[in-house]
Amino acid sequence: MSERAAAGVDSASRATPAGNGAARLRVLMLEDSVFDTELLMQALLRAYPHARVTTVRDESGYAEALRQERFELILSDFELPGYSGQQALELARSLTPQVPFVFVSGVIGEDNAVELLRQGATDYVSKGRLSRLPMVVDRALREVAVRDGRVRAERALQDNDLLFGRLVDSLADYAVVLLDAQARVLRWNLGARQIFGSAESEALGRGLHEFLTSREGPQPMEWLHASCAGGSFNAQLWLQPLRGEPCWADVVVACLDAEASAAPPPVATSRVRYCLIIRDRTAEHRNAEALRAAVAQAEAAQEEMARANEAKDRFLAIVSHELRNPLAAISFAAQLLQRLATVPERHKDLIPGIRRNVELEARLIDDLLDVSTITSGKLSLRADRLDAASLPAEVGEMMRGALADKKLKLGVRGVAEGAWVRADAARIKQVIANLLRNAIKFSPAGATIRLESEVHDGHFVVRVVDHGIGIAPDALERIFKAFEQADREVARQFGGLGLGLAIARHLVIEHGGMLTATSAGPGQGATFEMRLPLADREETQPLRAAPTLPPAPAAAQGARVLMVEDNVQAAELLMLFLQDYGYAITHAASVAEGLACAAQKEFDIVLTDLGLPDGSGVEIGRALGARLPVVALSGYGSPIDRQRTQAAGFAAHLIKPADPEAVHETLQAALRSAA
Repeated sequence: MSERAAAGVDSASRATPAGNGAARLRVLMLEDSVFDTELLMQALLRAYPHARVTTVRDESGYAEALRQERFELILSDFELPGYSGQQALELARSLTPQVPFVFVSGVIGEDNAVELLRQGATDYVSKGRLSRLPMVVDRALREVAVRDGRVRAERALQDNDLLFGRLVDSLADYAVVLLDAQARVLRWNLGARQIFGSAESEALGRGLHEFLTSREGPQPMEWLHASCAGGSFNAQLWLQPLRGEPCWADVVVACLDAEASAAPPPVATSRVRYCLIIRDRTAEHRNAEALRAAVAQAEAAQEEMARANEAKDRFLAIVSHELRNPLAAISFAAQLLQRLATVPERHKDLIPGIRRNVELEARLIDDLLDVSTITSGKLSLRADRLDAASLPAEVGEMMRGALADKKLKLGVRGVAEGAWVRADAARIKQVIANLLRNAIKFSPAGATIRLESEVHDGHFVVRVVDHGIGIAPDALERIFKAFEQADREVARQFGGLGLGLAIARHLVIEHGGMLTATSAGPGQGATFEMRLPLADREETQPLRAAPTLPPAPAAAQGARVLMVEDNVQAAELLMLFLQDYGYAITHAASVAEGLACAAQKEFDIVLTDLGLPDGSGVEIGRALGARLPVVALSGYGSPIDRQRTQAAGFAAHLIKPADPEAVHETLQAALRSAA
């Protein structure tokens, strides 16, 4: 056995038909004549220059080659010493039935050739006409290629059908139904069995309408017609299977028109015209409906809550106004009596006590309004970069009266300057005041309260230290919740609403700081610490120091004031104070009366209540604010009320009960600004 190939052939190349020549053809040649072998080799290599030819001369070499190697073409002589071409053909058909077998002989006759072709030979070529060899080989190789391609295609289709079946049956959540042109069932997966309640064996060959109807909208046959018109049909429908439960489903129908398709369908689906896919979405649909109902209910509850909050805010505003008006009258009367009345020595503390209780009631109203503002998210801060070092001392000075009433001492120690923070000065003073009031409330008579401040670790720190009743460990956080106190005994003994600390903490948090409490336990006193972050040193905002108390204003020097106030007693008492300051007062009790007075006389400034019998004092501000300053003095003092007066052009907004001195100072400031 010998092997020959064209020079320079790469051993990894493969065979192609003649004319290509780029690949290698592996050929087994059975020929006993050396001369004929050479002729055959030349004829073959001219057409297939890259062919690799293995030559054998006898039966043993031929059989060994067939068993050991793989060939793509067999060329065989017909007559061999002790071995016939027919025997060679039989061996080749048994060992390599797919390999083309071509006889090349000079003695084979037509009758023998026909018989050999019948027995499985591919073709034959006469040695006298070797020029036909390439053509015969080409045809044989093409037939093999076609046959192999067909086998591969059939195998692929079988594999695809098997894969299709497994895949479709694995879609347990989807009913997949294949239908023919008459809407008869050809295929029915496990998902269809679950949804329709029928096995595939029951459905095969029967019409789809026998198993399924639509409770609303188009019926199944209409789905199919629609898919033919548009290529597909998609819908969400309530379906009623023959044996299953009603279901809300996604329905998809695809029209598979085999005649119009460029590629033939798989063998197993050659009669398929429609593919119907149904997904049961009943649980999701009902969950979505429940969710929509829950969302609608939540939205309704939220709207109701919003209405309730608005009603609460209106109620608190009205209560505030209705309480502040009599408190204002009481406050003015008490101050007037303190200035003018002669009181026996043993009753001299009654009038200051009245004033203190009025201030306490006013503060409770302020706390309730602050809590309402905080819980509704309407709190607004007027933050600026300021040096807060002086704020603790200012608050301590404000609290001197409360400290003296309880015979307490206040020790103030802290930084003089350099505590630059971004904050609302009034709110920070409110926080410190709430902490001091808390210490005053729970400290025994004669005790000392320390008010300390420092700049430490990037923060401005303020501490209020008392030696009062102390706080139990489990109450250290509870005391910062609205309407909460350390325990019931404390609430019963000391009273109060438990709002001051809750408001203070929220205000500090709004400034980006922290407010904490520490105590060694009941009877050991308590320390409250406020920490505010220092402002960025590189900030370019204009600097201003913490506000200081303004100098006492001068006398009014006959300034003409239009006072609009429906509480006659409070108006008369305030008029007495303002007249003492030198104002000329004209009183009106309603919006209409106030506007009529302004139309008849000239005034320098207006002081008006907001809650008036025939409307709001805001109307007065809108009408008169363009030509003279208007100041509000009202029981309505929420942020929204202040925004309304600011938008209407008011020069200032005071809240009842206001100290007459504060009213005088505000009027003077407004007159100076308008000058």
